Amino acid sequence: MESTAQPSADADENMRLAVERFRTKMEASNRQFLQDRIDEIEAMNLSTEEEKLKEMRVYWPGLTVNSKDLWMSTARPEAVRQALEEENVTRLADVKTLYHQHMDGASPPNLLTDEWRQMFLDTVQTVCNEVAFRDEEDNDFEVPPCHDLGLFLKYASTVEDPDFRYAGMAPFEPPGAYSKETSDISKDREDLIRDLHHYYLCEEAFLEAYMHDDLEVRVGFRTGIGVKYKMGGHDTWYSMYLYCRRHVEDSDQSHKDWAWRVVVSHATIVDNPMTVYGQKPRFDSIIEFLDWYSSWLEHLDMDQVREDIALNCGGEW
Repeated sequence: MESTAQPSADADENMRLAVERFRTKMEASNRQFLQDRIDEIEAMNLSTEEEKLKEMRVYWPGLTVNSKDLWMSTARPEAVRQALEEENVTRLADVKTLYHQHMDGASPPNLLTDEWRQMFLDTVQTVCNEVAFRDEEDNDFEVPPCHDLGLFLKYASTVEDPDFRYAGMAPFEPPGAYSKETSDISKDREDLIRDLHHYYLCEEAFLEAYMHDDLEVRVGFRTGIGVKYKMGGHDTWYSMYLYCRRHVEDSDQSHKDWAWRVVVSHATIVDNPMTVYGQKPRFDSIIEFLDWYSSWLEHLDMDQVREDIALNCGGEW
């Protein structure tokens, strides 16, 4: 099954700008969060840089930690750079400009050619139509290409917060995020099909347990998991990319249309969807999702952050 309709040039440019806007806002927000913590620590009037860095390690655990040559020999260059820079920090002021591989929240794209992205879209569409949940009366139901995801993968591969604040929000690591182009596109297609079945496709039991109560899903992918430890257990968040619609009355009739959507769900059997960062976390486009994901600083509750840190850092706070 091949997808012939292509997204417009405007859609392509809108995605490029959205990813650029996301990166800029995420880095600015993370830098601001760190600067605020630096200011708090400086106000303690501690006598040594070692004491100051100990306070900062609550938020950035890798600071001054010796890197391990064994894992660094096989790690990605970004992870190696981060570990080396963390190891060499000697002053609290160094943290202001310190490199972190997820500081801007988005990883560079892996799918660089139009040919590979088209193969990706066609393969994902074919697999989705093979496994989509159908009733007897809708055997003709067809899942369309996920062009929005194809555009996202042109400009980024994943979304992941460095999470200095211990929020535990799930990353967005969709199919194709870790695929690599080779000279053998047929083998690449086989590898993609295997990965879709082994790592991404949502089983019906998973959706029944964790899906928003008012959504009906035909097919979808698990795209990330995040965990935050708290008193009496932990919070778990899942991100998903789903072909879905709302099955209840809605003032916006477009929500009842079948479409590819990003959905973030709490791992609980009640209260889904919860309100997160000021809204229910399901999005008609990846652009909407990026704007929401990068808005965390606008909703930050430092009392909650300090409570989470106390639980995650052995009660030092």
